[in-house]
Amino acid sequence: MDFECRGGAIKFLGTKRHHDKWLKDTENYVVKGCFAMTELGHGSNVKGIETVTTYDSNTGEFVINTPCESAQKYCIGGAANHATQTVVFSQLGINGKNQGVHAFICQIRDADGKICLNIRIADLFDNVRIPKENLLNSIADVSPDGEYLSAIRDQDQRFAAFMAALTSGHVNIASAVVYISKIGLSIAIRYALSRRAFSITPNGPEILLLDYANHQRRLLPLLAKT
Repeated sequence: MDFECRGGAIKFLGTKRHHDKWLKDTENYVVKGCFAMTELGHGSNVKGIETVTTYDSNTGEFVINTPCESAQKYCIGGAANHATQTVVFSQLGINGKNQGVHAFICQIRDADGKICLNIRIADLFDNVRIPKENLLNSIADVSPDGEYLSAIRDQDQRFAAFMAALTSGHVNIASAVVYISKIGLSIAIRYALSRRAFSITPNGPEILLLDYANHQRRLLPLLAKT
């Protein structure tokens, strides 16, 4: 599981109440997290995601819904079999007004590993109720009576603040790709310096793979690039 699944989103988008309740358990895998951002209809365009969350002031709960097929959450590592909680990125509607993308902690499995009520795998939301305090509120909050509260008035700036908190996770992914490429190329080149295949003359020695120009053209530019 990546950094966001282990609690990165909670750390950067949540506040003390979330840190105290969730971070230790996510690091120790008591809580098995996953990250529900990408949707069938919206991958890179996070601002356009279609999952909708509203606030019920009568119960003090947020209600999460997947309103259409294109709003299905996709590419959720760990969700299929093991995750117990997910951080859901969703449009937040307050008093009929869309306040933009916000993040919520939502339980999707119980302690016995059974799917929670109103959750469907692939993970969808059908009037799923979560406690008010599960809104990750470092950037914005909702009062008990349903008033939207944020020090950042501009919705685009709020969205940028939400996304900025996830930059470290994206950097980690890019760094990991480079590291894995180095390992893979190291293995392939070392192997090519020991593996032989065919000979030029009937009784001559077999040629190392890396002495073949075609093999060099495949590996060495990638080595230089990495």
